[in-house]
Amino acid sequence: MITVVAITKDGSIVEPKLDELNFEDYKLIWIDCYNPKHDELYKLSKKTGISISDLQIGLDEQEIPRVEEDEDFYLIIYKAPLFEEDITTTSLGIYIKNNILLTIHSDKIKAIGRLHKLISTKKPKIVFERGIGFLLYHILNEITRSYSRILMNLEDELEELEDKLLAGYDRDVMEKILGLRKTLVYFHKSLIANRDVLVLLKRKYLPITTKEDRENFEDLYYDTLQLIDMSATYREVLTSMMDITLSLENIKMNQIMKILTMVTTIFAVPMWITGIYGMNFTYLPLADNPQGFWLIMALMIVIIMIFIYIFKRSGWI
Repeated sequence: MITVVAITKDGSIVEPKLDELNFEDYKLIWIDCYNPKHDELYKLSKKTGISISDLQIGLDEQEIPRVEEDEDFYLIIYKAPLFEEDITTTSLGIYIKNNILLTIHSDKIKAIGRLHKLISTKKPKIVFERGIGFLLYHILNEITRSYSRILMNLEDELEELEDKLLAGYDRDVMEKILGLRKTLVYFHKSLIANRDVLVLLKRKYLPITTKEDRENFEDLYYDTLQLIDMSATYREVLTSMMDITLSLENIKMNQIMKILTMVTTIFAVPMWITGIYGMNFTYLPLADNPQGFWLIMALMIVIIMIFIYIFKRSGWI
């Protein structure tokens, strides 16, 4: 799916079709391409002059975030949060050529949708009139805010998990901890890679950015550093919670083993006695005594009571 938003030379925001687009009629054009088919890539390549092989780089999840300068365009690979069953990350390819900013991605990125909504409902001229570098900053800023929202919500989830852990071990809690830890591993890796991109954008002089843009990227760089620290802290908290969960499980297992040990020990001697009297010998103690059965039963009860007393003195009961 391809959407186009552009600002005309007289300051009007329009959404022209890609086929009808004439780049010279606009001051700035933002083209967003989501999960494109081959024919859409072909149209996009023919219209922008960027080869299909170059466009496919932005769709490759294995590409490392970076800034590349080609002969006639700039390529920026950036990682954005991906909201699915498990929150992970996905690649966003950003191509800048003349007055065109092209974003291409194979998965749905909420930050892109929010920026589209901002442009259509609020003051879009602020985003477009200050140049292509400012539009790039807004895109990266929305992605960074997505990370921040998720991590802030994660803090509330951690508090809920701590309350559940205090209430007792639960397998669902362990599964939730593993899921959150997986998310933080993806986030930490992606945020570090994004930080390296922002280092280049804030330091390296690029014709597509102004001094003000580089200052904005510097602010974004420090925001990203804070998110990296948050993700590292939450990972440590989750690791501690995993240790606590495993400790609780071991404690529970030890309690079960104690009970089984006590039961086995208590009935071991009575079973031994009944086993002896089950042997096929002609003469056994008390075998001919009319009260022999009750005497043996009394002996076994006394032995059981002695073991119970010993376990109680030892704190097992």
